[in-house]
Amino acid sequence: MFFTQFTLYLIAFVVLATVFAIAEAMRTRQGKYRPPSPLKLPIIGHLHLMSGYQVPYQAFTSLSKKFGSVFGLQLGYVKCVVINGQKNIREALVTKGHHFDSRPNFERYQQLFSGNKENSLAFCNWSTTQKTRRDMLKAYTFPRAFTNRFYTLEELVSSGTRSVVAALSTNTTSTKSVISRHCANIFTRHFCSKSFDVDEATFVEMVDNYDEIFYEVNQGYAADFLPFLLPFHEKNLKRVNGLTHKIRDFVLDHIIEGRFDSFDVQAEPDDYVESLIKYVKSGESPQLSWDSALFALEDIIGGHSAVANFLVKLFAFLAKEPQVQENIHKEIDRVLGTKEVSISHRTLLPYTEATIFEAIRLIASPIVPRVANRDSSINGLEIEKGTVIFLNNYDLSMSPQLWDEPEKFKPERFIREERLVKPEHFLPFGGGRRSCMGYKMVQLVSFGILGGIMQNFTIGADDTSYTVPVGSLALPKDTFTFKFVRR
Repeated sequence: MFFTQFTLYLIAFVVLATVFAIAEAMRTRQGKYRPPSPLKLPIIGHLHLMSGYQVPYQAFTSLSKKFGSVFGLQLGYVKCVVINGQKNIREALVTKGHHFDSRPNFERYQQLFSGNKENSLAFCNWSTTQKTRRDMLKAYTFPRAFTNRFYTLEELVSSGTRSVVAALSTNTTSTKSVISRHCANIFTRHFCSKSFDVDEATFVEMVDNYDEIFYEVNQGYAADFLPFLLPFHEKNLKRVNGLTHKIRDFVLDHIIEGRFDSFDVQAEPDDYVESLIKYVKSGESPQLSWDSALFALEDIIGGHSAVANFLVKLFAFLAKEPQVQENIHKEIDRVLGTKEVSISHRTLLPYTEATIFEAIRLIASPIVPRVANRDSSINGLEIEKGTVIFLNNYDLSMSPQLWDEPEKFKPERFIREERLVKPEHFLPFGGGRRSCMGYKMVQLVSFGILGGIMQNFTIGADDTSYTVPVGSLALPKDTFTFKFVRR
């Protein structure tokens, strides 16, 4: 009887040891050819590993120390790979950018764009239509220096900045509201040749609607990875969807008006609106529907929300950094005297522009996730088609190995021999053919407004014990308040 029990135990031990050995061998093989991955929980996968951090990308950095620079995660129902390190991120963005140019199919984004994320410039997959929309935009979002379009934008930014300075002098409206309305007016004038009274009710409503949508798309929800949770967000999604319809009504009633019918396709377009109308009416290939063209227009007008939210965060940093403000004042006074700051002065005011880069670095807004459109690899590790790719630019922006005292606000880190220098590991806007289409507009408009405000004011706050939130540009409607003291 004893011999029989001992034999059974021995057999069980051998079987278990064999199973363990096979599992370990498979795990070792997976670690060699596929990205290694932590043990996961049922249903939620690795979502629990994201808790306890200010932003998920901090968790990615922590996990990379254990699992390497490229590792896999199962976030709910979504298979993901996290890519860390400049070399690996550049491989995904540039070298193999055409392998990773799709976007996640989060149901929330589908609903935000009338049931089809392909209507969005930022969240659509790559296609010939997307390339066409981007190509049409380049002339307006990347105006070449010393061209008429650049000088026209320069005057729009200068005019808008003068209005911002006048409005902030009264201190009667919230800073975010002032900046948002004037940024919106710069964008509608530049892309649509339409100017508005910034206090007019329908215009103010449009700006507020854009700001709410911008805040919404920058939030991360567990429901993106666990779709069965979406019913809990149904009321909010319906509300936001209603805001998108109000924006469409504003665009049609106050920007397009009768321009679609009256535009002569033989004429040269004067702005982005007419470029879209000309393309749609001429029936060029690939075909672009008027509805898709309107979504593209609404997307690019909405870029003003990114600029406005960024500037408010920049002011929040500066209110805590009086020495940085003094350095900007001295640079502007020394170089320009009483001459008005304009976007043509960027190369003459490197410290002022470095201040913008430093705020962008510290905010560390994430690169929009990508999706592998084919089986591929990063750093020799296999990436399956359909895998969601997270590019950890937070680590590139905050790593002590790449930056001296990365937690501190030090614009001088971007200055070498009195010139602005961007390190190779500074990739806030992504890269390759899916790089941010609006980053040059962010830089130009932000520089113009920052320069004008610094030329006229010192920024203060009643209480500077706050922390500027990182990991996203978006701020809630009621946010920081500042004091703008005339110099």
